[in-house]
Amino acid sequence: MLLHTKPNKVLNLDDTPLSMAIRPIPTASVNCVKLLIKAGADVDFTDSNGGSYVALAATCGSAGIMNCLLEAGANPNIADEFGITPIEVAASQGRREIVEMLFPVTSPISKLPDWSIDGIISHVKTFGLQQDKLKCQKKRAELKLKAAEAFKRSEYMMAAEMYTVAMELGPSSDDYATLLANRSLCLLRLENGSTALKDATLCRMMRPNWPKACYRQGAAFMRLKDYEKACEVFADGLKLDPKAVDIENALREATAMKT
Repeated sequence: MLLHTKPNKVLNLDDTPLSMAIRPIPTASVNCVKLLIKAGADVDFTDSNGGSYVALAATCGSAGIMNCLLEAGANPNIADEFGITPIEVAASQGRREIVEMLFPVTSPISKLPDWSIDGIISHVKTFGLQQDKLKCQKKRAELKLKAAEAFKRSEYMMAAEMYTVAMELGPSSDDYATLLANRSLCLLRLENGSTALKDATLCRMMRPNWPKACYRQGAAFMRLKDYEKACEVFADGLKLDPKAVDIENALREATAMKT
């Protein structure tokens, strides 16, 4: 069946059949990767952040998949838009086996003074992945805007993925909480109450005095039909903002459902 699919079709934000085969959700599949490459998948495809399949495999840590990509001629030197290369990604994830695979085929990187397997791992462990903060801020702002536009078009999955990518760019605590709240709402629209609750709960932990965090958490409990907890959370939100009409209405609805 895979041989009859479109191996380079982009789904949602950056997903392709090959990227989904590489990710370990639920499990990465070496056989699927081989079949998609045989079907004509572009092994040097890059996503909206400039990330490559090699970098994705370095993140996910499958030596078998990395070997498939390299044997198919995938370029191991493609850096993302922040200048991060796959070998640095592998080192940051503590995946020595992947670093060892990439080292012979990766061009020396000037910012890594000790160009050796141990040197790369030590440098990244000490200094982390050094990203340009201004570029990160700009990219995060772009993603938030595009996510909001996707949400307005009812493209909730795409919006959620954009918020996820924005969170991966290392925002501040307040910004991260906002992104969690927004993604939680997207997940609610996708009827994924349990994951929406996880986002909302983390959001509330980060900003315990934010009424919207209570509202998002309460909405997730409502989706899960846990009306007693929803009442508790909405009540907490009203204490923080007694004039919040949306929270007051939500508490009234949750109370009615509980009785």
